[in-house]
Amino acid sequence: MTALLAFAMIPVRGLFRSPGSSMEEGFMLVFPRLVQQGKAANEDFLHLYGPASLDALALWYRVFGDTLESQRTFGLLQHVGIIFGMYALARAWGHLAAVGSALVASMLILTPIGLSALAWHGALALGLWAIVFAVRWLNTDRPVDLWWAGGLAGLALCYRPDLVVALSLAFGFVLWRRRAGWPVLLAGLTVGSVPMLFHVVR
Repeated sequence: MTALLAFAMIPVRGLFRSPGSSMEEGFMLVFPRLVQQGKAANEDFLHLYGPASLDALALWYRVFGDTLESQRTFGLLQHVGIIFGMYALARAWGHLAAVGSALVASMLILTPIGLSALAWHGALALGLWAIVFAVRWLNTDRPVDLWWAGGLAGLALCYRPDLVVALSLAFGFVLWRRRAGWPVLLAGLTVGSVPMLFHVVR
C-alpha cells in the first residue's frame, strides 16, 4: 500500500506546478464560489452535472480557501480514492492483481488529465467504493456494509447522475446473488441521495 501511494505521488509535484485544463479548472473554482453566494446550479448558472461536487468544493474552499492549489488538492484526493478503490476491488484476485489494477488506474487518471477536481472523478471514486462495500457484504453478510454501499452510490449519483447505468448493473448483480438485502441498500441509497433531492426541491 505504501509503495502504491509512493508511485501515485511521483508526478504530483509537477502536476501542481504545470498548467492544467483552464476551462475545467475555471469551472471548479468559480462555480463553488457561486454556491457559497447562495446561487443554485442549473437555475442561476449552467452546470451539466449533479450538485454534490459543487457543494463539496464550496465547503472545502470555506476551510482551505478558493485557490488553484486547494482545488488541485481536492482533485488529488478524488484521484487517490479511485486508485485505492481499484486496489480494494481487485484484492479478491490476489495482491498482484490488486496492485496492477491500481497502478494502471494511476497512469490513466493522473498524468493525462491533471489534478482538476472534476465531478466525474468524485463520482467514480464514490461509485467504486460503493461496489467494494457491496461485494464485501456478499462475503460478510453485515447489513452495515450494504448500507454504506447504498449511501456511497447515492452520493456518487449526486455527483454524476449518468453513473446510474453502471451502478444499476453492479448492484443488480449483487442483489441477484442475495435478494434479501434490497431494503438496506435502498435505505442507504435514499440517505446518500439527499443532496440531489434537496437540489430538485429547491
